Amino acid sequence: MSSGPLLLCFDGSPAAERAIRYAGDLFAGRDAIVLSVAVPAREELPLDPGGDLVGRVSGLYRDWDEIATEIAERHARAGATIADDAGLKARSLTASGKPAATIMHVAETEQVGMIVLGAGGHGAIGGLIGSVSARVVQQSSRPVLVVPSR
Repeated sequence: MSSGPLLLCFDGSPAAERAIRYAGDLFAGRDAIVLSVAVPAREELPLDPGGDLVGRVSGLYRDWDEIATEIAERHARAGATIADDAGLKARSLTASGKPAATIMHVAETEQVGMIVLGAGGHGAIGGLIGSVSARVVQQSSRPVLVVPSR
């Protein structure tokens, strides 16, 4: 594993919290970035072209995006606290986009040594297209530690 920081993915779920605590047990004292991804409305709400227009014109997308960013910022701060308590030196980070792609982009940009995430996290339609953790494992050029939820 490279000497870069750990990238701890946190969505507020018990599985993500368990993954952070596990990383603390394995890598106490390491630098870590706790990432929470805000998923934009256009990515989370698969609307037809007419619905997309209504979403943009009505302000639904703007409102959704503001709320998603606020929630992601809260999650990132909470995850950093959990990581600090677990013995890591953490800072929080929020990014916006499709979860798996955003995680991998941040991993490259921040030159992380390893991506850590809990198993089983899904977006609104994740059950249909596969979990975030599975996509990151399949597509990442960085080592990935997936911690089971049980």
